[in-house]
Amino acid sequence: MQVKGKSIRSVTRLLAASQGCEEVKLAHKVSDNMEDLLSAIGFDKEPQTGDYLIPKVVGKVTALNAHGKEVIRKDLPLEPQARSYYRTWEDWHGQEHSGIQTRYIDMYPREYKPAFEETLHVIDVDGNKYIATDSMQLNEQNETRNIHLSNLMLECFSSFEVLDSRSGNVISTKVKQLHWDILPPGEYPWAKAKSLVGEVTKKLKDSEKGVVDARMQTITSYNPDFLATGRAGFSGYFIYGFASKGIYVLESIYLDNATYIFGDKWEQLSRLTKNQIINGEIEYRRIVHDKKWSKIIRSILTE
Repeated sequence: MQVKGKSIRSVTRLLAASQGCEEVKLAHKVSDNMEDLLSAIGFDKEPQTGDYLIPKVVGKVTALNAHGKEVIRKDLPLEPQARSYYRTWEDWHGQEHSGIQTRYIDMYPREYKPAFEETLHVIDVDGNKYIATDSMQLNEQNETRNIHLSNLMLECFSSFEVLDSRSGNVISTKVKQLHWDILPPGEYPWAKAKSLVGEVTKKLKDSEKGVVDARMQTITSYNPDFLATGRAGFSGYFIYGFASKGIYVLESIYLDNATYIFGDKWEQLSRLTKNQIINGEIEYRRIVHDKKWSKIIRSILTE
């Protein structure tokens, strides 16, 4: 599965493309028309397997990767800092003099964030050359690095594929007609799902966002072990799965929509449109968002 775009803000698309693989590399296939692109980030026009480097600066992400970042701490009080500059002046006799002068100026403190210094490597995959990152562990502890490496590849190449680090193979998509980004199995408490929901609700009004967050938090309090986020026409929809109970809960950010409870037919659901899901022959239970909603959800998920 290929990930395309200018940047990502969360690991949702990366996790979906990884198809449950926990250790991956991000890679872009070297093609015949890439000489200028390769030169721009520092590689030879005909790179050789084994070559590696920290990519040259071509944008904000590569700059952060190579040089780090200076953050102005406006939350801290001003403090005097020395600033030197070269100038020319005249003395009392009209004679010119030049030199370095230093003045102290009240400025906000600066905090330096070190460079990531991630390298890109030329590797061989089934006889084809790829530019690839180092291996990545897809877990919460490495989320910042994983987002950075994803954006590094997107800034350099506008797309990347995901390789299984152990087998070296490109990870292919399991579901062909995919309306959902299916995250790897595991527990999805609110602390883990909040950032994924937040990416979708960030354009809502605060009053609406509070309602959505409360509903999603209620569902995740029952410890789902499966999570899929909708894309394209399903954008704004989430499916929380409780595999041991054979229950899948369809919830959305749209306040007027009801909650739908499905049985253990996720593979079938993933291939259907919204109308086919809701108006088709799949058995489901519809729960209106009223005062009884939380109580009904609790009764279903604690049976």
